[in-house]
Amino acid sequence: MKEKVTKLFSTVKAMWDKPLEGRFLNLKEILSFGMYSLGNSWIYNTIMLVITITYIPYFYGIDAIHGYTIYIGGSLINMFLVPLIGQAMEKKRTKWGRYKPYILFSLPLLALFTMMSMWAPQYDSEVDRIVYAYCSCVPVIAISTFANNMYQTMPNVITPNTQERADIMTPIGLIVGFAPTIMNIIVGPIRSAFMGQEYIAMRIIGAIAVVIGSICVMFILKVKERVYELEDKNRELIEAQEAAARAESGEGGVAGEIAESETSPAEVKAAEAETARADAEKLSFAESMKLLFKNKPLWILFAALVIGSLREFWMQFQPLAIQLRFAATTTEALNISGIPNTIIGFGVTVSMLLLPFCTRKLNKNWIIIVFSCLSLLSTAILGFVGFENIPQGTTSAVVLTILFFLARVNPTYLLIPVMLGDLADYQQYKTGRRLEGHIQNFIMVIPVLMSFVFMLCGWVWQQDIGFEPSKYTDIEVVPQALQDIATEWFTAAFLLSAASILGMIIILMFYPLSKKKVEEVTAALRGASVNADEMGEGDLNFMAEMRGESDAIEVVDGDENPDGEDASADDIGAADAPESAPDGGGTAEGSEEKDE
Repeated sequence: MKEKVTKLFSTVKAMWDKPLEGRFLNLKEILSFGMYSLGNSWIYNTIMLVITITYIPYFYGIDAIHGYTIYIGGSLINMFLVPLIGQAMEKKRTKWGRYKPYILFSLPLLALFTMMSMWAPQYDSEVDRIVYAYCSCVPVIAISTFANNMYQTMPNVITPNTQERADIMTPIGLIVGFAPTIMNIIVGPIRSAFMGQEYIAMRIIGAIAVVIGSICVMFILKVKERVYELEDKNRELIEAQEAAARAESGEGGVAGEIAESETSPAEVKAAEAETARADAEKLSFAESMKLLFKNKPLWILFAALVIGSLREFWMQFQPLAIQLRFAATTTEALNISGIPNTIIGFGVTVSMLLLPFCTRKLNKNWIIIVFSCLSLLSTAILGFVGFENIPQGTTSAVVLTILFFLARVNPTYLLIPVMLGDLADYQQYKTGRRLEGHIQNFIMVIPVLMSFVFMLCGWVWQQDIGFEPSKYTDIEVVPQALQDIATEWFTAAFLLSAASILGMIIILMFYPLSKKKVEEVTAALRGASVNADEMGEGDLNFMAEMRGESDAIEVVDGDENPDGEDASADDIGAADAPESAPDGGGTAEGSEEKDE
């Protein structure tokens, strides 16, 4: 036992600043990224305590329609902002990288508007409260959504290994889940302690989150960016070279085609690269869209996310459902809500733990489909049974906790960032440009905007029922008439979510980017890149050190191998990478040597 513990300690110590073979992230970077993720999560989840379509009217004392229109306004700003920043990221580099400066630049604005929105001043005039809500909540929605999208994009930036992206989301997800877990435990009792003045509780929680979150976000500076750079920026030129290589060699395979294409005359490549670079600098929105239309998986996933944009509509009303159904009085319901909320939140943890195993066995779209069926079952049960048919008190506390938990066992939000990286890699493979800003817009921003447009359509149903969240603020015992209105609307919201989930499942069945295709694309990009040696990939020497086999790979003066042939450490790592990196971490040349 002692030997195992010692070996584990030695392994962790060795991994501190060296990645595993075929991987790119060392332990120090993973932990730093985890701290950044925790900070982002702390701020984002704190904002969600007040800034939802339900709680904006609740805390600001304004009509329900404003919750919808505020979110639409913030999403519209983000929709125009993200592509512009995305194009700027592709064109410019700084000593901190391409992506990190935008995270750091947005942090002060995020902190400022978070505190403004959490403050919720208690003006006597409703007009004043509405004006303040728009001035604080619209910007914080735009900035927090951008910051959260950057967090979801970063796994694709810090490692080009698609399996590594999926694998790190489990430990990172557990770290990220720490913030809402703590909130689930303490927020209910804090709110009940300030019953009649709940806005004070929100101000205290907001101040704590801004301080802790801002400090943690700064850890992103400790993480290196790794994106393959292609010498040829125009994918059509690469495809033409591949066609010529196939005609000469008669060999197939994406990696082999890329390797053969590099044998074209140097002067032709230089002229083509210069033309491509010139085209890249003047790439317009129309030209970007033309390139995006070559990415079929992008549009299928986009359609699925738009149709499925109401899949978590029910979560907008989960806190109020707990507040109204778990006990006869609001104070009692809030006091007992901590443990049920923690159990419900643990559903996300379960999906995190299952994710690394699922990504090794299934295509990513089928993982979402399988887990979404569980969410569909839970939401459909609540929608068709009806909240009014589940007795208030202990029965509701048990039944709703179980069904909410099952609905949360879904790794979609963990997989979307990984799938976004696959789509950006595929876009770079097809066109020579990653176009991450545009892809992020279609995968993260526009579906969110459409969700609030669809919610606004649902508001017509909400108005017909007569549900206004502001009528439930600071009421100790909610009258039965208001209870009936709330339960009727909760039932309707769950039916809308179930229909949205079903539509998303059907569309995702046609998603074409399989595990095998992703591996081929990654291998192709690595073979055509001009900065593969700068990426910091783990090598066999490190693995030998971890196993205590320092003599397994002998390197004399950094230039000789055991057979006496010239080989640098980088060459050894590149040649052997395909054997241990099934997700495309190796070079095309390495694959050919192995076959021979």
